[in-house]
Formats: sequence, C-alpha cells, structure tokens
Amino acid sequence: MTILLFLLQSDRLSLLSPTTDQQPQCFHVQERKKVFILYSLDHPLYKNIVLKFCAFLMAKCGTEVILDLLDSTRVAMLGRIQWLDWQRERIESSSDKILLLCSKGVQAKWRAMCGEKRVLLREDLRSPMSDMLTPALGLIVPQLVHRASFEKYMVAYFEGICSPEDVPSPFNVTVRYKLMRQFEELFFRILDAEKQGPDRVRYIEGLAEGEYHHCSTGRALLEALEDFRAYQRKHPAWFEEQLVEDLDVEDLD
Repeated sequence: MTILLFLLQSDRLSLLSPTTDQQPQCFHVQERKKVFILYSLDHPLYKNIVLKFCAFLMAKCGTEVILDLLDSTRVAMLGRIQWLDWQRERIESSSDKILLLCSKGVQAKWRAMCGEKRVLLREDLRSPMSDMLTPALGLIVPQLVHRASFEKYMVAYFEGICSPEDVPSPFNVTVRYKLMRQFEELFFRILDAEKQGPDRVRYIEGLAEGEYHHCSTGRALLEALEDFRAYQRKHPAWFEEQLVEDLDVEDLD
C-alpha cells in the first residue's frame, strides 16, 4: 500500500521537493485567517485581477479578505485615513496579515512619497475613494522598524504582469512571492504554518500553480491574468497612458 501511494504521488513529490525521500503530506486548513490587501489601481484590468484574487482567497481558501473596494460604504463613513488605520490596528493586535500587491503604480507612488513627481492614475481619479495606497504606505512603512510588526507584512506581485522592480525599497528585505507560481507558499505564510520541515513536505490540495484554476474562482483569476497580459503585449506603454496630468483631470471621460 505504501509503495502504491508513493507511485501515485511521485509526480507531485518531484515538484515539491526533488531532493527528499519523504512523501508529501496534505495539510488541512483548520483556522480561518484574515488578510488586509493593499494595492494600486493601475488599470481597470488590474483592478479586475485584484477582485478575482480576493474572490479566490475567500471561496477556495476560506480566507477573510479586507479590501477597500469591498468596504466602500464604511470607508466613506469613517474617512480614508481613519479606515486604514483602524484596519491596521486590528491586524497588528491579531495573528492576521497585511499583503502588499506590488505593481508599477505601487512603485511610482512610493517614489512620489520620496520626493519624485506626484502620480495621478485614471482609476484613482475615477474611484470614489481615490488613491488608498499612498496613505496606507504612510501608515505601514514606519511600522517596519518594529520586528514584531514586520512579521505581519507580506509582499507579492503577479508574475508576467508585474516584476521585482515594482517592490518599494523598504520591502526589499522581505520575501517576495511570485503569483500564482508561489501562491501555495504565500498561503502557508498566511496560515503561520511551515510548508517544509526536517521530516516532511506539506501541500494544500488545489493551490499549486497548475491546480488553482481547476475551481471556478481560480479559473476566473487565470482569465483575468491572461487578459491583462494580452493587453500589455498590445500596449507596452499602458502604464504611461494611465498617468494623468493635473490639467487633464476634467477630461477623463
């Protein structure tokens, strides 16, 4: 029976850990975690990716997601800064995490905070909440000097759409997860669980790069990623086209 199980799982074993003789162990998620997601509204197609990613986290992974787009009424009631600081404090006092999804807009807005030219994006100006990322960075970057807080922050980017160059410099010392290739590793981090140990390698069913799109929300996410990749190939200057000069604000429509 052991030999048969090994043969059935040998392909997955070679992908997870090619140097170990241990069988991979399926890890069953028991605790529902919460993730506060920060991002930049770079483009309508990127906004769609963020929403589809959150839907995947909630439906497939059983994760509670905090996202301004899903809580716009409360953001309007409290105000942007108060809502962001409230969410940050709730995360800081728990075992939950903050995930920064890096993109060209994230890097550009960080550089603007460091003294470079102000960044205005079309989607920020169309959104009733405006740019939520810049005040969020102002709140969380000072927290990175505290080691206890540092463990709560995760950095990721969607491979093929964004790149390591899109990560702001304060986060260069953190692990940068490539999505969706390293999503399973990221999710283990969300769970505060170890994927690899001295005597075992764990996996979570349906979260590997070649598996996540087998469910409906994962398939929708994959389609959103492919749509934006195709758009970027046709429009290599897409980000520059999303930048708006102050004088052009009234002409967005």
